[in-house]
Amino acid sequence: MRTRSGLVVCVLIAAAIVLASIEPRLHYSFPSVIDDWVGIRDSPEQLREVVRLGSPEVQRYRPGFVAWNALQWHTLGAPSEFGGPQLWGLLRMAVLVVGVTLLAALLVGRARPDWGWRDPRRLLVVGAPVAALTAPSLAIDLARYGPQEPLLVGCLACGAILLVPALDALLDRRPLGGRLLLGTAAGLVLWAFGVLQKETSLCVLLLAPFLLPTLRAQRGRWASLDRRRRAGAIAMLVGILVPFVPMLLRTAQLAFADERLYGEIADEKSLGERLSDQVVRVGEVMHSHLPAAVVVSAVVLVAVAAARRGVDWLSVGLLVSGLAFVAFAAEAGVVASRYYLPTIVLAALALARAAVALGPRPVTVVGAALVGLGALQAIDARGYVEEWVTTERARETLVREAGARRAGGCDVRYTGLNVELVEAVPVLVPLADGPPRDCADGERFVVVIDPGGPGTESPPDDPVLAPCAPEPEPVWSSEIGKIVRCTA
Repeated sequence: MRTRSGLVVCVLIAAAIVLASIEPRLHYSFPSVIDDWVGIRDSPEQLREVVRLGSPEVQRYRPGFVAWNALQWHTLGAPSEFGGPQLWGLLRMAVLVVGVTLLAALLVGRARPDWGWRDPRRLLVVGAPVAALTAPSLAIDLARYGPQEPLLVGCLACGAILLVPALDALLDRRPLGGRLLLGTAAGLVLWAFGVLQKETSLCVLLLAPFLLPTLRAQRGRWASLDRRRRAGAIAMLVGILVPFVPMLLRTAQLAFADERLYGEIADEKSLGERLSDQVVRVGEVMHSHLPAAVVVSAVVLVAVAAARRGVDWLSVGLLVSGLAFVAFAAEAGVVASRYYLPTIVLAALALARAAVALGPRPVTVVGAALVGLGALQAIDARGYVEEWVTTERARETLVREAGARRAGGCDVRYTGLNVELVEAVPVLVPLADGPPRDCADGERFVVVIDPGGPGTESPPDDPVLAPCAPEPEPVWSSEIGKIVRCTA
């Protein structure tokens, strides 16, 4: 099997397994009341602010995500039609899977002649993305359209894949054809788009010092460059670093602001306790022990490879950068599955690279374990995504019930203690097509959305419910919320 066709097969296998884990999402065609409604309502105005080089969010800086939201929810017929968002969602998944798979192939290196055509490294190339991307919670994050980490990781990986060959061609003094120049431009755009997804992309900068040994080894190639090629290589390096400048400046501003995102949550515990939470709760949050096993195995194998073959600074850098993402999340004080995605991917890449350094047998064992355990994890993940879709359908039913009354000319108002859903439902109601419900004279309805559980029901003196007399009459309810009739 030739190298290029082998890579295509690896990408297709990894993509098929990851796609199977989120397959129930493909059969659900309505925006989510978590995050999607914000993109529908706010992204056009936010994008205009980004184009003016402003920051549309007071406590965040994520211009790349704002641009993606505008594409996803305001092109190809969206938000009134859902085909466009589904296509953008599939592209997002493809960028992530292709990027991680090809980056794994790049990091494990070229085939060794003594291994023959049945190169066991292809197990690593498939296993790294499969094991890293199919944890049940991460499958839900990939099925959802809100998390930024899939594009952060995917765009950075794809950007690196396109930029490394271009830099090699410059250093080798090979002709720079149109395809290579186009690939360089695309790589810089993808890289910048990944960096600008969110503030945690700054953790990638920690890779820089670990690349110095590699750059030092290329000193002879740099010295032999003519002035034109040296200028091109330097311009490429500048293009890689430039997107970090606004991200670094804005993140520093946010760090020293009086109010920080999740500041109240972070203040409840010390940094040590928050770091402990990130480490101890990984299995609970991910609904799988494989992600933690990948990270631990990567640390162990990198250490073993260093003892036997010498330190591979790139592998060490991947682990350091991955752990920095965990520290960044700990600083915010929030333990969420999506925050682990960069860490798990970087650890899987370091694990694959360390296995190659130890020889064919470790490559086969590690690669087979990653593929096998990742495939089993994907089966489990599919069930979790199916449960998530069921919950989303229940929330959609609430939106459609409210929309039917609104379509019939009813006065519909919204209240409750579940703040996000109370804001989200009115945004999504215009998208809920269905038969209208008639209203009687003087009749109005209130959609009440509470979190559920003891002490979480809206009180009778709630400003929206209080005018109902003698008391609100329930006409529809579910575990998500209820609709009551007011006649006053």
